[in-house]
Amino acid sequence: MNTILRLALTFAMAFACAAVAHAQPAPGAAPPPRVQLQGGVEYLNGGAGEEERAAIVAQSADLPLRIVFSVASGAYVLADHVDVANAGGAKVLSLDKAGPLLAIKVPPGDYTIDVTVAGKTERRPIKVGRQAVVLNWRLADEAKR
Repeated sequence: MNTILRLALTFAMAFACAAVAHAQPAPGAAPPPRVQLQGGVEYLNGGAGEEERAAIVAQSADLPLRIVFSVASGAYVLADHVDVANAGGAKVLSLDKAGPLLAIKVPPGDYTIDVTVAGKTERRPIKVGRQAVVLNWRLADEAKR
């Protein structure tokens, strides 16, 4: 084998090993969020770090209702509690410590979302259609604790 070919194969192997190592989570890193199920409703919840947010965004293609919790400055925050109810008022999802990203698989329809932070509850209606809906929920600055 000539020297140039040997050198090229060595670099190719080094890049392949580097790519495999880069694809592995860092030691001690939290595993990526997984779709969870509550009462037949699939959801993803989390996003405290940049990698976790990217993983949620990448996995949320089939979850048409997406909520992002933040304060006016744009900083992400957690909601103490979130309830999602259908048009008939039945709760379809109830979560403690939600966010900063929450993606939910619900059928098209009208929903009411109640979000509680620091003892205060806000309510918003939302209509979910066939396309994904992103609700950027801006909370009061006191929510950033």
